[in-house]
Amino acid sequence: MPKSSIMRRGVRTAPTESFRLRARALSERGFRMHLPTAARKSPELRDAGTQTNNHSQMKESNRIEKGQWYALSEFSAETWNCVPSNSRMPMQHYIWARACEEAFATPEGVRVATVGPRECYTAIAPLAAMPSCSGYLSLLGAEDLWESGEVLYADETALDSLARELVGSGRPIRFGHYPGDSPFISVLRRAYRGRGFVLAKPLEQRGMPFITLSAGWTDPESQLSSRRRGDLRRMRRRAEQRGTLKINIDLPLAENLERLLDEAFAVESDGWKGRSGTAIAFDKRLERFFRCYAELALRAGILRLCFLRIDGLAAAVQIAVECDGGFWLLKVGYRESFRQCSPGNLLMRESIRHAAEQGLRSFEFLGKESPWTQAWTSHSRPLVRLRTYPVSLAGMGALARDGFRSTLKAIVNRLPRAGSKQ
Repeated sequence: MPKSSIMRRGVRTAPTESFRLRARALSERGFRMHLPTAARKSPELRDAGTQTNNHSQMKESNRIEKGQWYALSEFSAETWNCVPSNSRMPMQHYIWARACEEAFATPEGVRVATVGPRECYTAIAPLAAMPSCSGYLSLLGAEDLWESGEVLYADETALDSLARELVGSGRPIRFGHYPGDSPFISVLRRAYRGRGFVLAKPLEQRGMPFITLSAGWTDPESQLSSRRRGDLRRMRRRAEQRGTLKINIDLPLAENLERLLDEAFAVESDGWKGRSGTAIAFDKRLERFFRCYAELALRAGILRLCFLRIDGLAAAVQIAVECDGGFWLLKVGYRESFRQCSPGNLLMRESIRHAAEQGLRSFEFLGKESPWTQAWTSHSRPLVRLRTYPVSLAGMGALARDGFRSTLKAIVNRLPRAGSKQ
Protein backbone atom coordinates (compact mmCIF):
# COMPACT_ATOMS: atom_id res chain seq x y z
CA MET A 1 0.00 0.00 0.00
CA PRO A 2 1.26 3.56 -0.69
CA LYS A 3 2.99 5.23 2.20
CA SER A 4 1.83 8.58 3.59
CA SER A 5 4.94 10.33 2.30
CA ILE A 6 7.73 9.70 -0.15
CA MET A 7 11.43 10.57 -0.41
CA ARG A 8 12.49 12.61 -3.42
CA ARG A 9 16.16 13.58 -3.70
CA GLY A 10 16.51 13.31 0.06
CA VAL A 11 13.54 15.59 0.84
CA ARG A 12 10.39 14.19 2.48
CA THR A 13 7.34 15.56 0.71
CA ALA A 14 3.62 14.90 0.64
CA PRO A 15 2.51 12.51 -2.13
CA THR A 16 1.13 14.18 -5.22
CA GLU A 17 -2.23 13.35 -6.75
CA SER A 18 -0.49 11.64 -9.69
CA PHE A 19 1.44 9.48 -7.24
CA ARG A 20 -1.80 8.47 -5.52
CA LEU A 21 -3.35 7.52 -8.86
CA ARG A 22 -0.33 5.44 -9.87
CA ALA A 23 -0.23 3.71 -6.49
CA ARG A 24 -3.93 2.88 -6.71
CA ALA A 25 -3.45 1.50 -10.24
CA LEU A 26 -0.66 -0.75 -9.04
CA SER A 27 -2.78 -1.92 -6.14
CA GLU A 28 -5.66 -2.75 -8.48
CA ARG A 29 -3.30 -4.82 -10.59
CA GLY A 30 -2.71 -6.92 -7.49
CA PHE A 31 1.02 -6.34 -6.99
CA ARG A 32 2.09 -6.82 -3.42
CA MET A 33 5.82 -6.97 -4.23
CA HIS A 34 8.12 -4.90 -6.43
CA LEU A 35 8.51 -6.41 -9.89
CA PRO A 36 10.86 -5.50 -12.75
CA THR A 37 9.95 -2.62 -15.07
CA ALA A 38 9.21 -5.09 -17.86
CA ALA A 39 6.54 -6.66 -15.65
CA ARG A 40 4.89 -3.33 -14.88
CA LYS A 41 4.76 -2.43 -18.57
CA SER A 42 3.58 -5.84 -19.76
CA PRO A 43 0.40 -5.77 -21.88
CA GLU A 44 -0.74 -9.02 -20.29
CA LEU A 45 -0.59 -7.60 -16.79
CA ARG A 46 -2.23 -4.33 -17.81
CA ASP A 47 -5.05 -6.34 -19.35
CA ALA A 48 -5.23 -8.67 -16.35
CA GLY A 49 -5.48 -5.76 -13.92
CA THR A 50 -8.09 -3.76 -15.75
CA GLN A 51 -11.42 -3.67 -13.96
CA THR A 52 -14.33 -3.96 -16.36
CA ASN A 53 -18.01 -4.67 -16.18
CA ASN A 54 -18.22 -5.56 -19.84
CA HIS A 55 -18.94 -9.31 -19.81
CA SER A 56 -18.43 -9.63 -23.56
CA GLN A 57 -14.86 -8.35 -23.15
CA MET A 58 -14.26 -10.88 -20.39
CA LYS A 59 -15.47 -13.64 -22.70
CA GLU A 60 -13.21 -12.45 -25.51
CA SER A 61 -10.18 -12.53 -23.17
CA ASN A 62 -11.03 -16.11 -22.14
CA ARG A 63 -11.77 -14.90 -18.61
CA ILE A 64 -8.09 -14.41 -17.76
CA GLU A 65 -7.80 -13.78 -14.02
CA LYS A 66 -5.47 -11.12 -12.74
CA GLY A 67 -2.39 -12.37 -10.96
CA GLN A 68 -0.86 -11.31 -7.67
CA TRP A 69 2.61 -11.70 -6.20
CA TYR A 70 3.23 -12.27 -2.49
CA ALA A 71 6.06 -13.09 -0.14
CA LEU A 72 5.95 -16.66 1.14
CA SER A 73 5.69 -15.30 4.68
CA GLU A 74 2.23 -13.94 3.79
CA PHE A 75 0.85 -17.47 3.39
CA SER A 76 -0.43 -20.01 5.84
CA ALA A 77 -0.63 -23.73 5.18
CA GLU A 78 -4.42 -23.41 4.94
CA THR A 79 -4.42 -20.71 2.24
CA TRP A 80 -1.67 -22.46 0.28
CA ASN A 81 -3.23 -25.91 0.34
CA CYS A 82 -6.73 -24.70 -0.49
CA VAL A 83 -5.95 -24.81 -4.24
CA PRO A 84 -8.34 -27.45 -5.62
CA SER A 85 -6.34 -30.07 -7.51
CA ASN A 86 -7.07 -33.56 -8.79
CA SER A 87 -3.45 -34.61 -8.34
CA ARG A 88 -0.96 -33.34 -5.81
CA MET A 89 2.57 -34.24 -4.74
CA PRO A 90 4.70 -33.31 -1.71
CA MET A 91 6.78 -30.85 -3.78
CA GLN A 92 3.63 -28.71 -4.13
CA HIS A 93 2.93 -28.52 -0.40
CA TYR A 94 3.35 -25.39 1.69
CA ILE A 95 5.76 -27.14 4.06
CA TRP A 96 8.02 -28.07 1.10
CA ALA A 97 8.14 -24.41 0.07
CA ARG A 98 8.85 -23.37 3.66
CA ALA A 99 11.77 -25.80 3.96
CA CYS A 100 13.15 -24.72 0.56
CA GLU A 101 13.03 -21.07 1.58
CA GLU A 102 14.79 -21.88 4.85
CA ALA A 103 17.57 -23.81 3.10
CA PHE A 104 18.04 -22.25 -0.33
CA ALA A 105 16.47 -18.78 -0.59
CA THR A 106 18.66 -15.75 -1.34
CA PRO A 107 18.29 -12.34 0.37
CA GLU A 108 15.91 -11.40 -2.44
CA GLY A 109 13.52 -13.96 -0.94
CA VAL A 110 10.78 -16.04 -2.48
CA ARG A 111 8.13 -14.54 -4.75
CA VAL A 112 4.89 -16.44 -5.11
CA ALA A 113 2.85 -15.81 -8.25
CA THR A 114 -0.82 -16.54 -7.60
CA VAL A 115 -4.09 -16.56 -9.51
CA GLY A 116 -7.55 -16.26 -8.00
CA PRO A 117 -9.02 -14.78 -4.83
CA ARG A 118 -6.91 -14.96 -1.72
CA GLU A 119 -9.61 -16.93 0.09
CA CYS A 120 -8.94 -19.83 -2.28
CA TYR A 121 -6.29 -19.52 -4.97
CA THR A 122 -6.62 -21.36 -8.27
CA ALA A 123 -2.88 -21.44 -9.13
CA ILE A 124 0.41 -20.95 -7.29
CA ALA A 125 4.05 -20.81 -8.46
CA PRO A 126 6.77 -20.16 -5.84
CA LEU A 127 9.86 -18.65 -7.46
CA ALA A 128 13.27 -17.73 -6.06
CA ALA A 129 16.22 -15.75 -7.41
CA MET A 130 19.22 -17.86 -8.42
CA PRO A 131 22.51 -16.58 -6.95
CA SER A 132 24.53 -18.55 -9.52
CA CYS A 133 22.57 -17.16 -12.50
CA SER A 134 22.03 -13.42 -12.31
CA GLY A 135 18.59 -12.31 -13.45
CA TYR A 136 17.05 -15.77 -13.34
CA LEU A 137 14.15 -16.97 -11.24
CA SER A 138 13.68 -20.67 -10.60
CA LEU A 139 10.82 -22.83 -9.41
CA LEU A 140 11.56 -23.05 -5.70
CA GLY A 141 13.93 -25.94 -4.96
CA ALA A 142 13.78 -27.34 -8.51
CA GLU A 143 17.50 -26.93 -9.21
CA ASP A 144 18.64 -27.35 -5.62
CA LEU A 145 17.01 -30.73 -4.97
CA TRP A 146 16.42 -31.80 -8.60
CA GLU A 147 13.09 -33.32 -7.72
CA SER A 148 10.57 -32.98 -10.54
CA GLY A 149 7.91 -30.79 -8.99
CA GLU A 150 5.12 -28.84 -10.67
CA VAL A 151 3.31 -25.56 -10.19
CA LEU A 152 0.02 -25.98 -8.36
CA TYR A 153 -3.18 -25.31 -10.29
CA ALA A 154 -6.89 -26.10 -10.27
CA ASP A 155 -7.56 -26.25 -14.02
CA GLU A 156 -6.16 -25.17 -17.38
CA THR A 157 -7.86 -21.78 -17.22
CA ALA A 158 -5.99 -20.98 -14.00
CA LEU A 159 -2.81 -22.40 -15.53
CA ASP A 160 -3.21 -20.09 -18.54
CA SER A 161 -3.58 -17.06 -16.25
CA LEU A 162 -0.51 -18.13 -14.29
CA ALA A 163 1.55 -18.52 -17.47
CA ARG A 164 0.61 -15.01 -18.58
CA GLU A 165 1.63 -13.70 -15.19
CA LEU A 166 5.04 -15.33 -15.54
CA VAL A 167 5.52 -13.81 -19.00
CA GLY A 168 4.75 -10.42 -17.51
CA SER A 169 7.43 -10.76 -14.83
CA GLY A 170 10.05 -10.01 -17.50
CA ARG A 171 12.43 -12.52 -15.89
CA PRO A 172 13.85 -15.74 -17.37
CA ILE A 173 12.67 -18.74 -15.33
CA ARG A 174 14.16 -22.21 -14.83
CA PHE A 175 11.81 -25.03 -13.84
CA GLY A 176 14.42 -27.79 -13.47
CA HIS A 177 13.54 -31.24 -14.78
CA TYR A 178 9.81 -30.86 -15.34
CA PRO A 179 7.33 -33.69 -16.08
CA GLY A 180 7.18 -33.81 -19.88
CA ASP A 181 3.52 -34.86 -19.94
CA SER A 182 2.34 -31.82 -17.96
CA PRO A 183 -0.17 -29.48 -19.68
CA PHE A 184 1.85 -26.57 -18.27
CA ILE A 185 4.34 -26.88 -21.13
CA SER A 186 1.82 -26.31 -23.92
CA VAL A 187 0.18 -23.53 -21.89
CA LEU A 188 3.56 -21.81 -21.49
CA ARG A 189 4.24 -22.03 -25.23
CA ARG A 190 0.90 -20.41 -25.95
CA ALA A 191 1.47 -17.62 -23.42
CA TYR A 192 5.00 -16.86 -24.63
CA ARG A 193 4.11 -16.90 -28.34
CA GLY A 194 5.30 -13.59 -29.76
CA ARG A 195 6.55 -12.51 -26.32
CA GLY A 196 9.43 -14.86 -25.65
CA PHE A 197 10.79 -18.38 -25.98
CA VAL A 198 10.12 -21.66 -24.18
CA LEU A 199 12.83 -24.33 -24.06
CA ALA A 200 11.52 -27.82 -23.23
CA LYS A 201 14.39 -30.16 -24.06
CA PRO A 202 13.53 -33.86 -23.50
CA LEU A 203 15.93 -35.76 -21.25
CA GLU A 204 17.14 -39.19 -22.31
CA GLN A 205 16.56 -40.54 -18.81
CA ARG A 206 12.94 -40.82 -17.69
CA GLY A 207 12.00 -39.96 -14.13
CA MET A 208 9.58 -40.31 -11.23
CA PRO A 209 9.21 -44.14 -11.41
CA PHE A 210 6.08 -45.41 -9.68
CA ILE A 211 4.03 -48.48 -8.85
CA THR A 212 0.25 -48.36 -9.15
CA LEU A 213 -0.70 -50.27 -6.03
CA SER A 214 -3.40 -52.90 -5.73
CA ALA A 215 -4.31 -55.51 -3.13
CA GLY A 216 -1.79 -57.85 -4.77
CA TRP A 217 1.09 -55.65 -3.63
CA THR A 218 0.42 -56.58 0.00
CA ASP A 219 2.51 -59.61 -1.05
CA PRO A 220 5.16 -57.87 -3.21
CA GLU A 221 6.80 -61.15 -4.31
CA SER A 222 3.57 -62.20 -6.03
CA GLN A 223 3.97 -59.24 -8.42
CA LEU A 224 7.54 -60.10 -9.37
CA SER A 225 9.18 -62.63 -11.66
CA SER A 226 10.25 -66.00 -10.25
CA ARG A 227 13.89 -64.97 -10.63
CA ARG A 228 13.33 -61.79 -8.66
CA ARG A 229 11.46 -63.70 -5.93
CA GLY A 230 14.40 -66.07 -5.65
CA ASP A 231 16.82 -63.15 -5.35
CA LEU A 232 14.82 -61.65 -2.47
CA ARG A 233 14.69 -64.96 -0.60
CA ARG A 234 18.43 -65.35 -0.99
CA MET A 235 19.05 -61.79 0.20
CA ARG A 236 16.95 -62.36 3.30
CA ARG A 237 18.79 -65.60 4.19
CA ARG A 238 22.12 -63.81 3.95
CA ALA A 239 20.85 -60.98 6.15
CA GLU A 240 19.54 -63.41 8.77
CA GLN A 241 22.93 -65.10 8.84
CA ARG A 242 24.41 -61.73 9.90
CA GLY A 243 22.00 -61.28 12.80
CA THR A 244 18.41 -60.58 13.85
CA LEU A 245 16.38 -58.48 11.38
CA LYS A 246 14.10 -55.71 12.59
CA ILE A 247 12.17 -53.36 10.30
CA ASN A 248 10.50 -50.12 11.40
CA ILE A 249 8.28 -47.89 9.22
CA ASP A 250 7.10 -45.21 11.60
CA LEU A 251 6.02 -41.65 12.24
CA PRO A 252 8.76 -40.93 14.80
CA LEU A 253 8.30 -39.19 18.10
CA ALA A 254 9.39 -35.55 18.08
CA GLU A 255 12.01 -36.14 20.78
CA ASN A 256 13.64 -38.87 18.65
CA LEU A 257 13.66 -37.03 15.33
CA GLU A 258 17.10 -35.44 15.48
CA ARG A 259 18.79 -38.65 16.58
CA LEU A 260 17.06 -40.71 13.88
CA LEU A 261 17.98 -38.19 11.19
CA ASP A 262 21.60 -38.28 12.33
CA GLU A 263 21.50 -42.06 12.00
CA ALA A 264 19.84 -41.90 8.56
CA PHE A 265 22.37 -39.39 7.22
CA ALA A 266 25.23 -41.54 8.53
CA VAL A 267 23.89 -44.63 6.73
CA GLU A 268 23.43 -42.71 3.46
CA SER A 269 26.98 -41.31 3.56
CA ASP A 270 28.45 -44.77 4.23
CA GLY A 271 27.94 -45.93 0.61
CA TRP A 272 28.79 -44.59 -2.83
CA LYS A 273 27.18 -41.22 -2.07
CA GLY A 274 29.75 -40.71 0.65
CA ARG A 275 32.60 -41.63 -1.69
CA SER A 276 31.31 -39.24 -4.36
CA GLY A 277 30.61 -36.44 -1.88
CA THR A 278 26.92 -36.23 -2.80
CA ALA A 279 25.47 -37.45 0.50
CA ILE A 280 23.29 -35.15 2.59
CA ALA A 281 25.93 -35.03 5.33
CA PHE A 282 28.38 -33.32 2.93
CA ASP A 283 26.02 -30.52 1.87
CA LYS A 284 24.99 -28.14 4.66
CA ARG A 285 22.20 -26.53 2.61
CA LEU A 286 20.77 -29.96 1.73
CA GLU A 287 21.00 -31.10 5.33
CA ARG A 288 19.27 -27.91 6.49
CA PHE A 289 16.44 -28.59 4.03
CA PHE A 290 15.87 -32.18 5.15
CA ARG A 291 16.00 -31.33 8.84
CA CYS A 292 13.54 -28.47 8.39
CA TYR A 293 11.24 -30.47 6.10
CA ALA A 294 11.31 -33.54 8.38
CA GLU A 295 10.27 -31.41 11.35
CA LEU A 296 7.39 -29.82 9.40
CA ALA A 297 6.31 -33.18 7.94
CA LEU A 298 6.37 -34.68 11.42
CA ARG A 299 4.02 -31.96 12.67
CA ALA A 300 1.77 -32.62 9.68
CA GLY A 301 1.75 -36.34 10.50
CA ILE A 302 3.06 -37.44 7.08
CA LEU A 303 6.72 -38.21 7.79
CA ARG A 304 7.87 -41.84 7.64
CA LEU A 305 11.36 -42.91 8.69
CA CYS A 306 12.08 -46.48 7.64
CA PHE A 307 14.94 -48.56 9.02
CA LEU A 308 16.11 -52.11 8.50
CA ARG A 309 18.37 -53.09 11.39
CA ILE A 310 20.58 -56.16 11.70
CA ASP A 311 21.43 -56.90 15.32
CA GLY A 312 20.43 -53.33 16.18
CA LEU A 313 22.68 -51.66 13.59
CA ALA A 314 20.92 -49.66 10.85
CA ALA A 315 21.73 -51.41 7.56
CA ALA A 316 19.29 -49.54 5.29
CA VAL A 317 17.20 -46.39 5.58
CA GLN A 318 14.44 -44.52 3.77
CA ILE A 319 13.18 -40.98 4.37
CA ALA A 320 9.64 -40.79 3.00
CA VAL A 321 6.28 -39.11 3.35
CA GLU A 322 2.83 -40.68 3.19
CA CYS A 323 0.30 -38.29 1.70
CA ASP A 324 -1.96 -37.53 -1.27
CA GLY A 325 -2.68 -41.22 -1.77
CA GLY A 326 0.98 -42.15 -2.21
CA PHE A 327 4.13 -43.26 -0.44
CA TRP A 328 6.88 -40.87 -1.59
CA LEU A 329 10.55 -41.83 -1.27
CA LEU A 330 12.74 -38.77 -0.70
CA LYS A 331 16.04 -40.44 0.23
CA VAL A 332 17.33 -43.99 0.43
CA GLY A 333 20.64 -45.45 1.56
CA TYR A 334 22.33 -48.56 2.88
CA ARG A 335 25.45 -49.42 4.84
CA GLU A 336 28.26 -50.65 2.60
CA SER A 337 29.31 -53.42 5.00
CA PHE A 338 25.93 -55.17 4.43
CA ARG A 339 26.05 -54.92 0.66
CA GLN A 340 26.09 -58.68 0.07
CA CYS A 341 22.64 -59.12 1.59
CA SER A 342 21.15 -56.10 -0.22
CA PRO A 343 19.40 -54.50 2.78
CA GLY A 344 18.04 -51.68 0.59
CA ASN A 345 15.98 -54.14 -1.47
CA LEU A 346 14.75 -55.93 1.63
CA LEU A 347 13.57 -52.65 3.13
CA MET A 348 11.99 -51.65 -0.20
CA ARG A 349 9.90 -54.82 -0.21
CA GLU A 350 8.57 -54.01 3.27
CA SER A 351 7.81 -50.35 2.53
CA ILE A 352 5.91 -51.34 -0.64
CA ARG A 353 3.97 -53.91 1.40
CA HIS A 354 3.23 -51.25 4.02
CA ALA A 355 1.96 -48.79 1.38
CA ALA A 356 -0.37 -51.40 -0.12
CA GLU A 357 -1.69 -52.42 3.32
CA GLN A 358 -2.44 -48.74 4.07
CA GLY A 359 -4.65 -48.63 0.97
CA LEU A 360 -2.48 -46.06 -0.83
CA ARG A 361 -2.86 -45.67 -4.60
CA SER A 362 0.80 -45.47 -5.57
CA PHE A 363 4.36 -45.99 -4.48
CA GLU A 364 6.50 -43.12 -5.77
CA PHE A 365 10.27 -43.61 -6.15
CA LEU A 366 10.88 -40.03 -7.34
CA GLY A 367 14.25 -39.11 -8.83
CA LYS A 368 15.37 -40.67 -12.11
CA GLU A 369 14.78 -44.12 -13.54
CA SER A 370 17.71 -46.45 -12.82
CA PRO A 371 18.45 -50.20 -12.76
CA TRP A 372 17.41 -50.55 -9.11
CA THR A 373 14.00 -48.91 -9.72
CA GLN A 374 13.49 -50.99 -12.89
CA ALA A 375 13.77 -54.10 -10.72
CA TRP A 376 10.46 -53.01 -9.14
CA THR A 377 8.59 -51.18 -11.90
CA SER A 378 8.72 -50.27 -15.57
CA HIS A 379 6.44 -47.24 -15.14
CA SER A 380 7.94 -43.74 -15.21
CA ARG A 381 7.32 -40.29 -16.69
CA PRO A 382 9.14 -38.35 -19.42
CA LEU A 383 11.14 -35.35 -18.24
CA VAL A 384 12.18 -32.13 -19.97
CA ARG A 385 14.62 -29.39 -19.07
CA LEU A 386 12.18 -26.49 -18.94
CA ARG A 387 13.21 -22.82 -19.21
CA THR A 388 11.48 -19.66 -20.36
CA TYR A 389 12.93 -16.47 -21.84
CA PRO A 390 10.68 -13.40 -22.18
CA VAL A 391 11.46 -10.63 -24.65
CA SER A 392 13.14 -8.36 -22.12
CA LEU A 393 16.69 -7.31 -21.38
CA ALA A 394 17.04 -10.00 -18.71
CA GLY A 395 15.35 -12.66 -20.84
CA MET A 396 17.39 -12.08 -23.99
CA GLY A 397 20.60 -11.83 -21.97
CA ALA A 398 19.87 -15.20 -20.34
CA LEU A 399 19.02 -16.76 -23.72
CA ALA A 400 22.34 -15.55 -25.19
CA ARG A 401 24.33 -16.85 -22.19
CA ASP A 402 22.61 -20.23 -22.18
CA GLY A 403 23.03 -20.55 -25.94
CA PHE A 404 26.74 -19.79 -25.68
CA ARG A 405 27.22 -22.31 -22.86
CA SER A 406 25.32 -24.99 -24.78
CA THR A 407 27.42 -24.39 -27.91
CA LEU A 408 30.65 -24.42 -25.92
CA LYS A 409 29.67 -27.68 -24.21
CA ALA A 410 28.90 -29.29 -27.58
CA ILE A 411 32.31 -28.22 -28.90
CA VAL A 412 34.12 -29.56 -25.84
CA ASN A 413 32.27 -32.88 -26.13
CA ARG A 414 33.44 -33.21 -29.73
CA LEU A 415 37.11 -32.72 -28.81
CA PRO A 416 39.19 -35.91 -28.54
CA ARG A 417 39.67 -37.13 -25.00
CA ALA A 418 43.16 -37.11 -23.50
CA GLY A 419 44.94 -40.31 -24.39
CA SER A 420 42.43 -41.28 -27.09
CA LYS A 421 43.55 -42.17 -30.59
CA GLN A 422 43.21 -39.51 -33.28
